[in-house]
Amino acid sequence: MSTVKTPLLNASFQVNIGSSTYSFARIRNISEVLEVESIQEGGNNWRVHNLAKPLSSSQKLILERGFLADGGYGPALRPGARVFDVTIMVMQHGNIKKSYSFEEGIVTRWDISDFDALQGQVIYNTIEILHSGLKEGRTN
Repeated sequence: MSTVKTPLLNASFQVNIGSSTYSFARIRNISEVLEVESIQEGGNNWRVHNLAKPLSSSQKLILERGFLADGGYGPALRPGARVFDVTIMVMQHGNIKKSYSFEEGIVTRWDISDFDALQGQVIYNTIEILHSGLKEGRTN
């Protein structure tokens, strides 16, 4: 008997930055990268050895159209601000299905949506964070 899994929809997720919880409409550049160095063994021309090496550049996470979920005041996420313990949780029916996290990052860009009194739109933040490397967490 085969088990059919329902697809994981990412319509509900939250972002924890330190002890503050945020809600963003879109998150881009969720990826885990491994850099390798290829070394050819002397006298062995038939293959190379691929060795993992430390990342040579930071990765960028882009959080768009967001606000602080509880309506209060969180940490000032302005360029130059350091962020710690960032977790992105994909939720389904109130349960955490996937999570992605990084330990440390720095905010490199912050902007808000255009002001237009005639449109009556909500003002959202867009934040870019250079981080130390994203890791995938648990899967239910």
